[in-house]
Amino acid sequence: MLDRENCMDRIRSVFTEEVRDGIVHGAAVYAGTPERDLFQAEIGFADKAHSHPMRLDTVIDIASVTKAAACVTALLICRSRGWMDFDAPFTEYLPEFKAKLAYPVRVRDLANHTSGFGEVPGEKMRPYFDESGTRMLEKVLTLPPPYPPAEEPRYACWNYILLAMILERITGRRFPEFCREEIFLPLGMADSAVGAPPPVSPERLAQTFGTGRPGMISDFVAFRIYRDGGSTGNAGMFSSARDLGKLLCCYLWHGTTEKGVRLFDEDSFRECAPDRSRKIDGYRRFGWIISDALLGDFAYGSSLLHSGWSGQTVFLDLEKNFFALVLTTRCGDYDRAKRDRFKTIYTLFEHYPDLIKQPT
Repeated sequence: MLDRENCMDRIRSVFTEEVRDGIVHGAAVYAGTPERDLFQAEIGFADKAHSHPMRLDTVIDIASVTKAAACVTALLICRSRGWMDFDAPFTEYLPEFKAKLAYPVRVRDLANHTSGFGEVPGEKMRPYFDESGTRMLEKVLTLPPPYPPAEEPRYACWNYILLAMILERITGRRFPEFCREEIFLPLGMADSAVGAPPPVSPERLAQTFGTGRPGMISDFVAFRIYRDGGSTGNAGMFSSARDLGKLLCCYLWHGTTEKGVRLFDEDSFRECAPDRSRKIDGYRRFGWIISDALLGDFAYGSSLLHSGWSGQTVFLDLEKNFFALVLTTRCGDYDRAKRDRFKTIYTLFEHYPDLIKQPT
């Protein structure tokens, strides 16, 4: 077994090599339980200019991790309050949707990427894409899914654009506002916001892939939608390693905050609780990934995770009561960056007994 120092050396070596090879500018690695911090590392830089160090309180655009951290959490809250039935056709909550549907599409189909909405092979651009964020939102309401609902997931941001629309309609609030008031404030996530970064000092803002400066949304769809005054749940959340640790602890507590306040109830938590029912790459339980080819058999059936294309992975294991996350400012090879994040989480998971036995 590795001791804490060797574990730190191994993980630091991975990301030092990534910085050297132009894969990431920097990384923040954080792991623990709801009761204690077990591991933390700050490596490299938060920005392209390498002028500010990467830290656990660096605020970074978390790309598609937004889907699980913000949108799914908001959906679980709404279900807990009796505002939503996940088995209802999504059009019950979004009557503005005008396209004809050959098959009923449930809310859970959207959340699990099994709705049939998705990109068509051979098409250069997503069907709803437009340079105008406003126009994209209009198109989403008029385009039918190109495929029927299916058990196997077909990952598509399209689903989470629709889910944010549904959330705004049933809550009567803008999606960023609902997340701030109902998720971030109760959890003490002062470094988190949706649509734009929270007000923090410039040295704490990270610059992610494909952006012109720190504090910008990397996802081109979410960037245009928020720029033009709309909302989406597919990307666009900013957070820090410290803040995301608070959210993951809430999931480990099945929806309860550190102060004992319930964000969502036990029945709602069960919607995303890990299981072993489908070992299909990309299989999800209400948005959270259960099975991933890079995960293999390790922690299968007890863990939830999600990744973001610009270099972030969050992970929690219900059996060990353990969370781990890797936030990077990726600037190079997507596949290597993702493999190294999973390798880091696997190292922390494998040597969890050593970490828990040692003083923090």
